[in-house]
Amino acid sequence: MQRLRYRGVRGWVVGTLLGISGLVLSSGLSQAGMTDDLMDTTKHPVSVTMAMQADSFFGFNPAVYGTYGLTKDVALAFSTTFWTNLGGVGAHDQNPWLEFDLGLNLTFFDKRLSVTPMIGTVHGMLLSSRAGSFSKGGSNVDARTTAFDGWVPSLITNYLDDRFEGEFYMGYYKSGRTDGTVPATPNPGRGDGRTGTWDFLHWWANAGYRFNSMFSAGVHYEQLLTTRDNSAAYAQQDYYRWFGPYVEMKLAGGMAFRFTAGHDFGDNEDFYKLKFTKTF
Repeated sequence: MQRLRYRGVRGWVVGTLLGISGLVLSSGLSQAGMTDDLMDTTKHPVSVTMAMQADSFFGFNPAVYGTYGLTKDVALAFSTTFWTNLGGVGAHDQNPWLEFDLGLNLTFFDKRLSVTPMIGTVHGMLLSSRAGSFSKGGSNVDARTTAFDGWVPSLITNYLDDRFEGEFYMGYYKSGRTDGTVPATPNPGRGDGRTGTWDFLHWWANAGYRFNSMFSAGVHYEQLLTTRDNSAAYAQQDYYRWFGPYVEMKLAGGMAFRFTAGHDFGDNEDFYKLKFTKTF
């Protein structure tokens, strides 16, 4: 029965992603015509950004994201994040956490505003087996290697004009497997390796002023918290609440550097993050 539940969850997640992509692509094809060359970038502009980023909580977490144009203001959106600092000692010795998202990018006001709802999957032993090596949480070295560990509905909103810029992100990380649903007991040597499951809410907002085409500065607020943690009573908690300024330098060729630092009001310590992007 447990294996059947795994297959049911996996089928639901895969079906959802395939359904979204099918609806989006069929909508674009119906407007462009079945003889449309899907590789014609004049009709279907493509933008891909590679982001090299690191911060004081997640460590190094590179990402790739982009859009595939369907109409003037609608595009297929996709992204993947390699959470390289989240690993374990599973059946295959390493169990990195990977995230893949798919959705729509909608633009308004001559593309100054973009809104991107997405649905994603995460893979690796974290949510369902509560195996992340977080400083405030337990870890589980016995957790199994896990595909489709959970899913992530998210929303990204960006604004950019000649003088102002802003971004809002919210993602809900929901466990999708049942490997760790039995909470831990006082006996650490019971041998089943289960330490409970947990769900996360991760969100941030920032806004800044553009001094010219190259330099901008602003403020950033970010929070990560658990919305469910059945490993113990009252285990839900904030992992961090960051607030501080950022500075950004944009360069020709679609490159940008952004450095953010400030105070973590959750732990009464500092935080920092650096992001380099290159858009093709």
